[in-house]
Amino acid sequence: MKPKSIQPVLTAKVLEGGGAALFYGSRRIAILAPELFNEGWAKNTAKAAPWLKGYQGMVKLPEGSVGLNTVLKPGRAGLEIRAILTSFSDVKLIHVRQVVNFPYGDWAGKGFKLGKAKGKIPKKPQPGNKIAEAKSKALRLGPHPGLGGKTLVLKAPGLLSVLQDNRRWTPFLHAFVTRGEAGEPAWVWKEGLKKEYRINFSVQ
Repeated sequence: MKPKSIQPVLTAKVLEGGGAALFYGSRRIAILAPELFNEGWAKNTAKAAPWLKGYQGMVKLPEGSVGLNTVLKPGRAGLEIRAILTSFSDVKLIHVRQVVNFPYGDWAGKGFKLGKAKGKIPKKPQPGNKIAEAKSKALRLGPHPGLGGKTLVLKAPGLLSVLQDNRRWTPFLHAFVTRGEAGEPAWVWKEGLKKEYRINFSVQ
């Protein structure tokens, strides 16, 4: 009798600055990191902040800063990656999101489903960058040969999920979640308030 092959599993590790890397077996499949935008769509990301107790990273903004704590929680239903952002002062922003960065070339031409939208990840740039969006709906990517012919499933209950071709700015396919705050004009994130972004990953 042939020994049973060991099936790869999803794992993750927290990176310097508080982002996270997602792996399937030994293969890294995505990088997660929050992005904060102030007026003019200026992007701000977290940097390492070893002096901050209880935080792995900090985002510096013109009016102040925001701390980042990333928590990994493996379970039977998959792997949960939770980003907790805490404002250290009143700051003005127009957009906050937790981004899952997938190398675009890995997924071009593969299937996707998000809410009522489904199809293939475009190989060629299309008019507009947004591929699909839906609130509290699972995003399914695949099947993919790198996942053994299986599909990667992302669930973020209560959050707005967006699938975006980000090649205009980076070499990534973006799957990001937001809490649905209004964009411009800028709004104020009050000191001490937390924003939490939970995404559960599974391979099916």
